[in-house]
Amino acid sequence: MSTRTSSLLALLLVAGCGADPVSQPAAQAGETVACGPVGETLLPVCTVERDGAVLILHHPDGGFRRLQVQGNVITAADGAEVATVTHAANATEVTIGGMRYRLAGKGVTAGP
Repeated sequence: MSTRTSSLLALLLVAGCGADPVSQPAAQAGETVACGPVGETLLPVCTVERDGAVLILHHPDGGFRRLQVQGNVITAADGAEVATVTHAANATEVTIGGMRYRLAGKGVTAGP
């Protein structure tokens, strides 16, 4: 098992011990989506905050990624990295910056 996977599993175990949802930051209170480093198993540990046409994907370690959604097109909302979009059964997978996210729904494509 890779070091990143081990660290993620340890974080999940610690986070689940006595965690009080009321004490969690408001930005983390969104819908849960599966995410993980490219090449590793996706786990439902990221949350989504919606701000108009921008999705803010929060990682369990406090990091985040912002995506712009306009119609059926997804692009990076900041930074120079390009979002790659693929379709799975009833889901859209977005890969950007070494991370992969599985979002509910399909029919969305990557922008320029």
